[in-house]
Amino acid sequence: MFRKAVLLAFVGAVATSAQVLFGWNEPWTDTSLAQYLLTIQQVESALITQGLNQFADSDFTDAGYPIWVRNRIQQIADHEAAHIADLTRALGDDAPAPCTYNFPITDVASFIDLAQQVTTTEASAGIGAIGFINGTDLQIYAGSIAAAESRHAAWITSAVEKRQPWDGPWETPLAPSEAYSLLNGYIADCPDTNPDLPFHTYPALTVYPAYPTASGTVYVSLTLKAAGATFYLAWLDGLTVQYSPITSGQATVPVGLNGTVYAAVVSSEQPPSEANLVSGLAIVQFPFDSWSNDTTIPTDVSKKTA
Repeated sequence: MFRKAVLLAFVGAVATSAQVLFGWNEPWTDTSLAQYLLTIQQVESALITQGLNQFADSDFTDAGYPIWVRNRIQQIADHEAAHIADLTRALGDDAPAPCTYNFPITDVASFIDLAQQVTTTEASAGIGAIGFINGTDLQIYAGSIAAAESRHAAWITSAVEKRQPWDGPWETPLAPSEAYSLLNGYIADCPDTNPDLPFHTYPALTVYPAYPTASGTVYVSLTLKAAGATFYLAWLDGLTVQYSPITSGQATVPVGLNGTVYAAVVSSEQPPSEANLVSGLAIVQFPFDSWSNDTTIPTDVSKKTA
């Protein structure tokens, strides 16, 4: 009650538990959900493959990372290949082909940072997909993939970036359209023969700074066309959603956010759904140390911390 009262006083209401996936009525079938999981796994596999091809062992060591970091990322690449092989085999002729991709990686640090965001998104996508699956074995695939992705993300965030190894007691589930909004910007072009999946599409959202502090201010980069309407920045953290009113493109950061958090613009203080979601999602980071204190670690320092 105290936590809720504090949040109500500062940033508005809180929604918890399975409410975070209410309100999505997209016409998914188990086949299209398997195609969705394969599609996003192909995105991650392409990212990891590009990073490994682009940066040799010497690039990692020159950037301050030990050789074993690149070796472990190669293992992640092998895991992604296994996910793709199994899903492709299960789908047969219905399997979507890989697309072409455009990843904004310019150095080893940007590659690792993007890999952390994508693996975290993949974990959330797998967990969220379970709620849409109609009781088939695909639930086991989705859950197993999500668990593996969560381990990948935890390893990158802690062992490589020297931040926290987890975000909190709950992973954050994302509906397919929410997760896809974080990944589709990296997809340049897909074969015409690929299936059309029932995603809702949303304008891209930028929230900055990407490493804000509790009770501070973030700036929301999104054109809101409804004059006079009230919009909120929804913060998805585990099974909790908090809301901050957006005023003149700014919003106040709630207290109690930890680790990797998703943000989205909504038109009401309800969990994001097709009824109120106005934007795609953005990733905002709230690193914390072993004493659970919020701490912002500059990227040029974190990669070299012992």
